Amino acid sequence: MSDFRQIFRGARRKTALTFSLLFVLIHVICHAGSIRDVSQSVEKVLSIEPPIQFAILGDSRDGKKTYAQLLQKILGRKPHFIIHLGDMVSRPSEEEWKEFFEISEAIDIPFFPAIGNHEVADTSRGEGIYRKQFHLPGDKTYYSFRAADTLFVILDSEKGRGQILEEQWMWLEETLSPSKEKFKLTFLHRPLFLPTDSFKLGKVMDKYPFARDNLHGFFKRTKVKAVFAGDDHRYYRMENDQILYIITGGGGAPIYAPKDRGGYFHYVWVSLQKRGLEGEVVDLKGQVRDRFKIKWDERR
Repeated sequence: MSDFRQIFRGARRKTALTFSLLFVLIHVICHAGSIRDVSQSVEKVLSIEPPIQFAILGDSRDGKKTYAQLLQKILGRKPHFIIHLGDMVSRPSEEEWKEFFEISEAIDIPFFPAIGNHEVADTSRGEGIYRKQFHLPGDKTYYSFRAADTLFVILDSEKGRGQILEEQWMWLEETLSPSKEKFKLTFLHRPLFLPTDSFKLGKVMDKYPFARDNLHGFFKRTKVKAVFAGDDHRYYRMENDQILYIITGGGGAPIYAPKDRGGYFHYVWVSLQKRGLEGEVVDLKGQVRDRFKIKWDERR
């Protein structure tokens, strides 16, 4: 009888192992070759040489038609990759994600997402649902990649609801401090600095001013040249300690500001050249609303 039980238990273990391996295999197959496979995208962009072009947009949730139109314009310019600054969905559900991926089906280039507050919402399940949608490097909601002698750092501003907590902070130090790349760019959902008329005042990284200023100081010490964020549904540009801070939250979600204060749907187009970075802000009609430049620091 005991021999039979051992055989039965062994069979159950083998069956469970088979199903686990099958689940992993299905997960890999479903994500491979699509915008879901962020780890594969990290590898793809490694060999890109300047000049390279990429697009940035954020906050496309609840604006599916607008997001689709912006995508069409972006893809028509043939960028090397796209960075999305979060709030791809309005709430953390499989149904919402399914719709997002259906609209994004035309994207056949590397796609790098940052997690936003709507991906997480007020449920402990939000991050888990998000991580199921993408094959992320190290299965983390924060990661980095390199292209054209540039370090791109994608942060998670949601774990601490406006703070970079200890584990991520240690990773950030280990990633940025020893970096020898010519150019360092950072991307996250919640902005560090806001325009004075923003509805988001006190709700983003400024909720914890000491932590925000510490993060900005770290960016300054490690020679980060630009920080891109979403969350505030507008376009906004400022410079602080020679770091360019840009908010691009015009991907389709309801606009929070008048047009003359950046309140229009848009994406940001960035061209990395051998001598520096050039960017332009393009609205839904294809009109360029703003331009900016950053020169390389040849002393590095």
